[in-house]
Amino acid sequence: MASFAPLPDTPLVTVVTPSYNQADTLEATIRSVIEQDYPRVQYLVMDGGSTDGSVDILKRYDARLTWTSARDAGQADAIATGFAQADGEVLAWLNSDDVYTPGAIGRAVRGLREHAQAPLVYGDVDWLTKDGRRIGPCVSTEPFNRARLLRVSNFISQPSTFFRRDAYEAVGGLDRALHYVMDYDLWLRLTRDRPAVYLPHTQAQVRVYPQTKSAAGGTRRFEEMRQMIARHGGSGLPAYYRLECATHRAAQAVAALRTGR
Repeated sequence: MASFAPLPDTPLVTVVTPSYNQADTLEATIRSVIEQDYPRVQYLVMDGGSTDGSVDILKRYDARLTWTSARDAGQADAIATGFAQADGEVLAWLNSDDVYTPGAIGRAVRGLREHAQAPLVYGDVDWLTKDGRRIGPCVSTEPFNRARLLRVSNFISQPSTFFRRDAYEAVGGLDRALHYVMDYDLWLRLTRDRPAVYLPHTQAQVRVYPQTKSAAGGTRRFEEMRQMIARHGGSGLPAYYRLECATHRAAQAVAALRTGR
């Protein structure tokens, strides 16, 4: 089990934002990154060819970030392409409807320096409405336990995570073929030999609404998760998602009865 390279005093942190037609939330995401108090941030926005005004927003921030706008093969492809262009010793991605809290990057870097063998650190998140009003804290985040990560739920909220570049490259990076659970898969691979570290701070705020990819994924999301978990030695869906899947199927059955289909 090789050791990670020591982080310099102020490592470069690369944040990648994948985006597609999210003009209504993109600027808040951008500002939450560029207004961090951490002094060394490389910010890449990978736009999938938006037609809703997103490019006009990106042009306004030309001096503060690097961006491209071109068709891609989906979210995982956009993120992985961004990481392939990254120069940072620490990596993270922030979706274009989420935001960092003030000081999030600095806290993550301190966590990685204090825990020299941790491949990644993660923290708490708040839920937001689509228009940015705070709902409350996400209560499912918990201190790291890999057995629970595999068998119970993905308690690591993706927008709160930061990980070492050498750890990311050692496990082969993101699986571009995954559409719904690329983050869950990456956490399981990164923590195969070393535990992640939980930071008891609110690192990000996450918008929740019916059109999010996870909310709209339905049966396809559960099947992708089941196959991914099997690759990591698990059996079937983790416990939390078995309940979620049963609820989804019950709702489908009620809808079918109402429509007579």
